[in-house]
Amino acid sequence: VFDNNYYLDLQNNETLFTSDQTLYSNSADTEDIVDSFASNQTVFFENFILGMLKMGQLDVLTGSEGEIRTNCSIANADSSYYQQIIESIVGPEEQSQSSQST
Repeated sequence: VFDNNYYLDLQNNETLFTSDQTLYSNSADTEDIVDSFASNQTVFFENFILGMLKMGQLDVLTGSEGEIRTNCSIANADSSYYQQIIESIVGPEEQSQSSQST
């Protein structure tokens, strides 16, 4: 069932990942959001919809346009190592074809 129980679990300190629990335990800003979503499933659904709409407007880089980052918040200095890994898995032809079809 897709519902707001994740946020109830955060309030009850019953999450699987410590990083998730931090949303509730270590920040007054996100604690208010967790409380709001936990207490009102409609508010959670409305915000989920808005978030999905925003994500749908992102221009996702695919194929050779993007990169697999070693640190998500920092662009790789040299992505050739990761490019070689991708090409060894999918091959250079398949990768360029997939980037052209998206």
